[in-house]
Amino acid sequence: MGVCERIKNEVSITDYARYMGFTILKKGNYYTMKEHDSVMISPRKKKYWQNSNPSDSAAFGEGGSVIDFAMNFGGYSRDEAIKQLISFGNIRFDNEPIQQTQKVDIPESVELKLPATDDNERNVFAYLIKTRGIAKDVVTELMKRKMIYQDKHKNCVFVGYDSNNKNKPVYACLRGTNTYKKFQGDVRGCDYSKGIYVQNGSEKLVVAEAFIDAMSIMTINGKDWKKYDYIALSGTGKYEAIKTYLDKGKTKKLLIATDNDKGGINAAEIIRDFVKKNYPDVLVKFCLPPTSGRDWNELLKECSHEKLNQFKQLFE
Repeated sequence: MGVCERIKNEVSITDYARYMGFTILKKGNYYTMKEHDSVMISPRKKKYWQNSNPSDSAAFGEGGSVIDFAMNFGGYSRDEAIKQLISFGNIRFDNEPIQQTQKVDIPESVELKLPATDDNERNVFAYLIKTRGIAKDVVTELMKRKMIYQDKHKNCVFVGYDSNNKNKPVYACLRGTNTYKKFQGDVRGCDYSKGIYVQNGSEKLVVAEAFIDAMSIMTINGKDWKKYDYIALSGTGKYEAIKTYLDKGKTKKLLIATDNDKGGINAAEIIRDFVKKNYPDVLVKFCLPPTSGRDWNELLKECSHEKLNQFKQLFE
């Protein structure tokens, strides 16, 4: 089976849409997106349609596979979409040769080039603190570490660095600061085996799906947030970054804080089983949001200070 067929068969459009930040809603026999209600997704057919007839039994219009979805909603070229979906779906070829007749090649790795920096950080600062509820001291500290900045388009840029070379960026993703126009995506050249790693010299490592969720947990942990290291995987399919940092032998306890939904729970179980098998000396604890269907940033924005203090105990 060729690369493209494996992606279409193994990568769920709804899971990938959630990873991109869209809200998935059930609609009869299909799924749609809160942000684009003209889209209909069929998990059974592994296809989506846009400009659809929103009925319970049929969907019409333009659309295609998960590759087309990534190109349409992520703004990727076909080769870029294929490369990202291979990583997102954690597709491994092992000894299976890629068919020589495959028309689309997997693009070679490219150098990560960070977007140009804006002359101020006002939009990002307001977005993270006022809209997302992240603590000011967390945002300020991560800005000092050059892990957050504002680009020329007023996007928030999150940056991960090589743990052995703190001046070398290895991962960067963008998130729009305009709350009325959703935008997010990875910068070309990301090293998904490293992700975004916040190093505080701790033996406790918190794993979150998105950097916003990791910062939300830092905020919940209050003045104790530097007692933990953090990894943001940028999706449920990118587990390899965990291996990168566990191989260093410093981590004694892994706190899995993925979203409390089907994709997040499944990822948490896979990570737990992998760690128990390969790193038996590392303690593993689930720290999923207590409310079903929620992520940590949603709870941060919705819950009282007293409730958040109770959540803090989950990470002890």
